[in-house]
Amino acid sequence: MSKSKATNIVRLDWLSNRTPSGRRSATKARKLAQYFALGRGREKEQEQRSPRGQWLDQAGRSCSHAEVLQWVRQQGMSHEVTYQFILSVKETQLTDEAFNRAMVAGGPLFSEWRLIQHDDTRYPHAHALAFGNQPVQIKSEAFQSWWQAVRQALEREQANAREMQQEAALEQARAAALQQGAGLEHEDAAGKQPRSNQIQQESDGPQLPGDRVQHGAGREQEAQQLEQLEAEKAEPALEYTPAQSWGMEL
Repeated sequence: MSKSKATNIVRLDWLSNRTPSGRRSATKARKLAQYFALGRGREKEQEQRSPRGQWLDQAGRSCSHAEVLQWVRQQGMSHEVTYQFILSVKETQLTDEAFNRAMVAGGPLFSEWRLIQHDDTRYPHAHALAFGNQPVQIKSEAFQSWWQAVRQALEREQANAREMQQEAALEQARAAALQQGAGLEHEDAAGKQPRSNQIQQESDGPQLPGDRVQHGAGREQEAQQLEQLEAEKAEPALEYTPAQSWGMEL
């Protein structure tokens, strides 16, 4: 499977909260938080923008950008390492709560973080920040367990989101069909076309046999679309395995 067919991505990187001389510093972590929330540019330019998303903590509570900056400074000064994560799912719109639930599914390896979602790119994704005192060994059993759990949680969130999208499309098709059916019943009961249709017909000229055929074809197409949505909804959800998705290359 090529990377272009990846269904989700879970990546981790880290940086040191120490200067070359060994002094504690949260500057790099603060710049990361600024970029995640406000995009690229100088700080004065960033401060003129609205946040690109809503910060959430590990419990799913909303946090202001100012609160996150304060937390980043405290954590950066007391921990040696800043961890940065990116989570992404292709071809599906996930909420920030869904991304946060995927992080929670990873377990206690990272017990506290701040997460923000971006939907201003081709594939919606989320960034998260956490802190610790040593780099993570990505081939360790602990990290592998966390990584697989988060990826599988993303697959579940993706499947749930797709099901909700299908249900919404199905309801929309049903509403359109009911509305059209009600209009036809009204025409039959009145024994004539509504005045709006008469006006349109008078302006367009007499209705030809082909027009009636085209109208019937449109109703048949809507019925087929409704049947297709019903069939898709009835299909069992695809069960994903790690081999069917992509994340960080190890």
